[in-house]
Amino acid sequence: MLVAQARDYAERRDFIRMFVDARVEIVDEDSGVEYQGEARNLSGRGLMFEADVEPKAGATLKVTVSSNQSRMPPLHAGFKVIRVHKQKNGRYEVAGELSDVS
Repeated sequence: MLVAQARDYAERRDFIRMFVDARVEIVDEDSGVEYQGEARNLSGRGLMFEADVEPKAGATLKVTVSSNQSRMPPLHAGFKVIRVHKQKNGRYEVAGELSDVS
């Protein structure tokens, strides 16, 4: 018999976060500005990456997350910026929702 265990508060999500270290190509759909970042975590609905460029909350981006393994195809998706946090090192931690994943 399987017994469901209650998840602690940090794990009450529809999708578990996976910690990743992968390159992210980013295009701001409004301005056309292109830049790069590093993916830090990924889930079924969201992504968090670090970058030197500060997107505005609510901005719509196109992201391509490329694996370091050549066997894995890149992930292409729309991205809506939900949160931006400036870190002590001057970079920006950007979190948001994924859409149109392919």
